[in-house]
Amino acid sequence: MIVFPVKTQKENSAVSPLFGKAKYFAFFDGEKLDIEANPYNKGSMLIDWFLSKGIEELIIKEMGIKPFNKVKNTKIKVLYAGDDRVTINEVIEKYKNKSLKILNEEELLAIVKNHKGAKSHS
Repeated sequence: MIVFPVKTQKENSAVSPLFGKAKYFAFFDGEKLDIEANPYNKGSMLIDWFLSKGIEELIIKEMGIKPFNKVKNTKIKVLYAGDDRVTINEVIEKYKNKSLKILNEEELLAIVKNHKGAKSHS
């Protein structure tokens, strides 16, 4: 199963650039898509939620350092949705075509640094 942050509960919502503060998360098991409200306001707590749901892959645009530190010690692979605006259907299509890049720790850390430098989440 995969998961990724989305902006709304609409059928083909845009993927959210936010991670921990995303309003919703889309869960896709290869056939069925479910969108659930974010029950937390912190990215690191989301990782435990994903693990309890059997998530194997997480698709992101950006991520903060705390969820990064937590996810790197799990079996969850992190894939990159890219910088451009992308919808649920586009991400699922890219996932099925195996065209989403799996991020290594160095690449993920670069995204974390850009995330931290570009936005303030105080």
